[in-house]
Amino acid sequence: MHNDIIIGIDPGSNITGYGLIELKTNSFFPIDYGVIDISKENSRSKSLEFIFKNLSMILETFNPRILSLEKVFYYKNVKTSIVLGEVRGIILLLAGLYNLEVLEFSSTQIKSSLTGYGRADKSQVRFMVKKLLSVQDDIPTDASDALALCLCAGLEVLGRQCFPTLKVHYQE
Repeated sequence: MHNDIIIGIDPGSNITGYGLIELKTNSFFPIDYGVIDISKENSRSKSLEFIFKNLSMILETFNPRILSLEKVFYYKNVKTSIVLGEVRGIILLLAGLYNLEVLEFSSTQIKSSLTGYGRADKSQVRFMVKKLLSVQDDIPTDASDALALCLCAGLEVLGRQCFPTLKVHYQE
């Protein structure tokens, strides 16, 4: 019997998405999701502080046990890589402070486990996230990516690689 709360965080240079799901037995239930937008902040240190404080508040509120994060990948733009590294550092620091188990997944793992295709686009991933979590509302892309990370972690906790019974046709 599993009963865990999982947080997925999708770090971004301007927008960091987060999502939380609860894993009960073999089912996933959405708890909360959203974005932390720092695009209007001019100071890098204040931006990182804002992300830290917001994520701390979310962790305090929901007390997850597992953090799901996308594996590091390389950007051609060095500045983007550095900024994302700073945000990832904040997230990993929080994982240590809140004693979270960290699970990391590649973008291909996330896409293939949710859609069956490792090169699916963001709209296909968002479609499956909404379908799997029975969410009717529109989900911001960054929050959808974070929820996708949650679902991957949930599958790993259950010892599965993907949702084998779902064959869904995408509609735009």
